[in-house]
Amino acid sequence: MNRTLHRDLPPGLVLIGLGSWALWETLTMSVLGAVFPRLAGSGMLVGGVILCIRALWRAPPVQPPEGELTRPLLFLALLLGWAVMLPITGFVLTSVCAALLAMFLSADEKFDAKTAAIQAISLAALVGVAALLFGQILMVNLP
Repeated sequence: MNRTLHRDLPPGLVLIGLGSWALWETLTMSVLGAVFPRLAGSGMLVGGVILCIRALWRAPPVQPPEGELTRPLLFLALLLGWAVMLPITGFVLTSVCAALLAMFLSADEKFDAKTAAIQAISLAALVGVAALLFGQILMVNLP
């Protein structure tokens, strides 16, 4: 059988390696401090195993992506802008602005005013809950 390397196999192996490394690093942490790294490492490990099994077992045909490259590049610029502006404007303002921009970037159709308002309020509330959870309850220093 002459099969080429499936595109999901290398990222799957990278995820397995990163997840294993993250779990290894948590061995020296305190129990409470290692909760999130263990959760993230386990998720990467499981995701990598699933990608590798899917790539080796079924190997669906790979189709070239459809559409433009503009939207993914705009999302990449949005993430970069969020990372740059985070220490300057703080977590809440930067995250609310980034969430709203991501909402409009991801839309395939135009929003009516009511839908846009509901989604904007929901995103702002989600950012507020995340800021409250991490900043006040978990005592993470947020910019």
